[in-house]
Amino acid sequence: MDTQALSTEERVARANRVTWLSVWVNTALTLAKFVAGLLGRSSAMVADAAHSASDFATDFAVLIGMRLAGKPQDCDHPYGHGKYETLAAAVVGVALCGVGLAIALHGAAALWGAWAHGELPARPGMVAFWAGFASIVIKEWLYQVTARVARQTGNDALLANAWHHRSDAFSSIATTVGVGAGALFGGHWSLLDPLAATGVGAVLLKIAWDIVRDAVDKLAEQGMSADENARILELVHGVEGLSEPHHLRSRRVGSVAVIEMHFRVDPAMTVREGHAIANRVEQALRGAFGADAIVTIHVEPWKEGRRQ
Repeated sequence: MDTQALSTEERVARANRVTWLSVWVNTALTLAKFVAGLLGRSSAMVADAAHSASDFATDFAVLIGMRLAGKPQDCDHPYGHGKYETLAAAVVGVALCGVGLAIALHGAAALWGAWAHGELPARPGMVAFWAGFASIVIKEWLYQVTARVARQTGNDALLANAWHHRSDAFSSIATTVGVGAGALFGGHWSLLDPLAATGVGAVLLKIAWDIVRDAVDKLAEQGMSADENARILELVHGVEGLSEPHHLRSRRVGSVAVIEMHFRVDPAMTVREGHAIANRVEQALRGAFGADAIVTIHVEPWKEGRRQ
């Protein structure tokens, strides 16, 4: 599917549909894993339930961000409201950071208790193992569904939330291995439970850092990538009647591309002819970067003595 063919309204609608799916799945998983963690005496599974609860919370951050980002341009926001989408991604990243830190500290505290005081964790039950296994399958499926819609819509917040789902799947893999070993063998094997929780927490902190850093870069007006800028120049060079494209500046407001540039035309052209060339450039760029792309063109005459 052509991502750029989607309107802002369609992007928001698709993002909302998949996020509401996530809300219901995360609600069920949080309750199931929390009960399984208590019944199975597994600190890692309770921590995993907390991770699913954070997914539930960030789903609403994404929904709010999408509602705000879907508003049309107005006099106070001439470039639209797309940065609310990026802000929602930052919120997801910060939430994920908090969850990762809490899980890592919880696991580390259990390991410290075992090392310093000989307090081995209780032997977990198999109910926690099976809950973890089910969570791996469900959350990886939810990641795939959400990431596909995020790529279709170019939605930063949705992609961050997809990674939050996958981090829950990673968490459940580590938890399931640790819980399974502890449930089957007991004794010091039970230490794999908090050890798995500590490792999961560290992985989540890395993912959270990447999400927040990317969101902050975009909020700070980071330009589009070198590949995207090269694509812009390639498209402009393909328009007949202009030369020397320069002063290219590009960025994104949420999923909307904002492109500003200058180019030169024959000074003998009429204003109408120069305007027609500028229109062709705008059409080419909107065809590649979306109908909602904001394109600003400045037309200049060739320099004295210039020949095409």
